[in-house]
Amino acid sequence: MSKIKTFTIPSDLGDLKKESIISINTLSTASKEEIIDQALKFHSQGNITKAIKYYQYCVKQNFNNYRIFCNYGIILRSFGKLKEAEYSQRKAIQLNPNYANAHSNLGNIMRDLGKLKEAEYLQRKAIELKPNFTHAYLNLGNTLKDLGELREAELFTRKAIKLEPNLAEAHLNLGVILKDLGKLKEAQLSTRKVIELKPDLTDAYFNLFQHYEQINNLKKLRESLQEFKDVDNIKNELILFRARLSFRNKQNNTAYKLINSISNQWVEKSNNTKKILFWSYKGFIEEKVGNYDIAYFCFEKSQENSSYIQFRKNVFFNYISSYKKSILKKTPKINSFNDGINDSNFAFLIGFPRSGTTLLDTILRSHPDIEVIEEKPIISSIEKLIKEEFNIKLDNIYTISKNNIMILRKKYYELARKYTNKKTNLIIDKLPLNTITLPLINLLFPNTKIIFTHRHPYDTVLSCFQQSFKPNSAMVNLVSLRSSSKLYDKVMESWDIYKTNIPLDFITSKYEHLIEDFDKHTLKILKFLDIRWDENIKNYRKTAIDRNKINTPSSSQVIEPLYKSSIEKWKNYEKYFEDCHQYLDKWVRYFDY
Repeated sequence: MSKIKTFTIPSDLGDLKKESIISINTLSTASKEEIIDQALKFHSQGNITKAIKYYQYCVKQNFNNYRIFCNYGIILRSFGKLKEAEYSQRKAIQLNPNYANAHSNLGNIMRDLGKLKEAEYLQRKAIELKPNFTHAYLNLGNTLKDLGELREAELFTRKAIKLEPNLAEAHLNLGVILKDLGKLKEAQLSTRKVIELKPDLTDAYFNLFQHYEQINNLKKLRESLQEFKDVDNIKNELILFRARLSFRNKQNNTAYKLINSISNQWVEKSNNTKKILFWSYKGFIEEKVGNYDIAYFCFEKSQENSSYIQFRKNVFFNYISSYKKSILKKTPKINSFNDGINDSNFAFLIGFPRSGTTLLDTILRSHPDIEVIEEKPIISSIEKLIKEEFNIKLDNIYTISKNNIMILRKKYYELARKYTNKKTNLIIDKLPLNTITLPLINLLFPNTKIIFTHRHPYDTVLSCFQQSFKPNSAMVNLVSLRSSSKLYDKVMESWDIYKTNIPLDFITSKYEHLIEDFDKHTLKILKFLDIRWDENIKNYRKTAIDRNKINTPSSSQVIEPLYKSSIEKWKNYEKYFEDCHQYLDKWVRYFDY
């Protein structure tokens, strides 16, 4: 953890002026203890302006009171002064190492700064110091959610609710976690519980509307918008989702009027999630009415996600390089394993984000003999085992012994089965950027089948830029056309190297061919997989609707009939690709576009 640094009083909190400190000094002859008590009293009463004046005076006078520094840190964080807030909380901990509130508050700041593991440590420390600390459990649940540890996040959030059953914020967070876990009915109940407990909490309504839109239940969305139409403080939230509902129903002019009637002040004051969704919705609506320059601006705004602060773009490029290096060190591979696991029971659906993998996933899972695992971190779990248990780097995977490969194969099989419901012989692991991990996939399952999807490189990159992905070390590279193009180039370089140097059993699926001749293209893929044709394949839209939750930005698109409007859409934004040609043109030729 960081050391305490010299604390500097911020001079730009709200409308405060330097005279505010002098006024206390000259107008009050109170003792140190009385001033501290008054500062804390103002804070507890919600009189933040006066509380700040007193806190600043206490700091200036070197009143080393841990509660003063802790509470002042809370205010500093609310003003976005994260570094000053961090120093203030660390000072509080220095003055009282056993003060649980300061540990929990510092954990929140570390979470804001993207330092999630340190945030987790601090919040666990707060619970250790104060076992019945409701908000520490709540904060830990939030951090674990950000870390992707959803089951543990649910556990700690439920603990907060057990301690304080009517804590609306805990039910709100639980709803988000349950939705991410795919427990959709429970998520809906949790969100409605928030509205019951705290009817003025706008985030609850927003989450409920977004929930229905994401699971493609437009009927429920329409009903809930009607149900809460008279709630005064969600006027803009109602307009936002009415605009989205109109857009989904192809009523583009209505959607345009609605989205542009939303208050600019509301957008500016909204939290990160609401801002991103507003700009994303507006971007697609402006695009539909032909306002491409405005749409481009909106998509740029939708990429201003503060959560990206915790990720560096070069981390994923280093990850790609590790696998490329493994090919240079490649040794003769093992062709068979006597472990009872049949490679033909698995296939991998790969490519690049927004290249048609979700559509193909939905089509293939409509077949009764196929189960698709959608974007689960199974391979990353295997990578973690290799690095932590075998102490082998990814650029050295070909040094893994046959016995250890068999251990990894068994682990993969166990993990895959956790995500499957149907009793089928073929499980398809669909995760586009598993393209990068093909050396490992081939090492574990040398006789498995690979489906590589691709789409026009410019359309692929544009579509990535237009989406608001969940932040991680890969998606941080998709925030602009140029950085998306650069990542595309690196991933396709990997694909070209692998298919040349690894004996892969693969087929390519061209998105445009799937759109233009559905039956012929799908039959070709089924034959490759040794799967018979089944008429239910054509009911893929029903499959998508029945699934409720689709874990990709394509959720609203795969329930639509096949459409060609997404082909060559990039030409509407051609002028914005000026510095992308060096990365994309070679792949346009490579894939014969």
